[in-house]
Amino acid sequence: MTDTPSPPLCEINHATREEEDACEERRLADLDAELDRRNRLLGEQEWRDQQEAADRPATVLDRTVTVGPIAVFFTNVNRAMNLRAHSHTGAVTVVYDTLGRHGYPSFADTNAALERYIHALTRAVFKDATNEDIADRLFAHLDGYRDPAWERWGGNYRLRAVHLDVIGVRDQIGHDTGTTRYTVARPYSPDGGAS
Repeated sequence: MTDTPSPPLCEINHATREEEDACEERRLADLDAELDRRNRLLGEQEWRDQQEAADRPATVLDRTVTVGPIAVFFTNVNRAMNLRAHSHTGAVTVVYDTLGRHGYPSFADTNAALERYIHALTRAVFKDATNEDIADRLFAHLDGYRDPAWERWGGNYRLRAVHLDVIGVRDQIGHDTGTTRYTVARPYSPDGGAS
């Protein structure tokens, strides 16, 4: 610690041993007091720096709330690929950006309301729709949607993404037994605006 002050050594002409020891104790006490003061100031500055960093908008971190998977069953006619009407089981996962202290309020009643809405959206046949189109339509319907059950919980959030997982089964069309994920997402923007 090169900037640590060193009080002058105790040089008392014609001092007794006790006087020199007392002087040395005062000198060391003064040095300890100065170091304590500097450490306290450094600690306070460090604490202020940490608080300031915590108050800054996140530029690297991305806070989201993800709800799902919500099981769905849907039917589509995929004219783009010349496929007749066929049905799939699948799952929808919804991702919300957290724009404030807390985001989407994930509770039994809020998630049940979201599930009911998604089931209502997937109940009718999707005509002239690829799986990508279905994911687009789900995103469009969920973007900005707020169920009244959510209001009491508050929160500052915005739809980020919808994932539609389509579970395949071997069939005459040529599907396989894997699961394919179709995602529609907007880029992250820390202020909640368009990116």
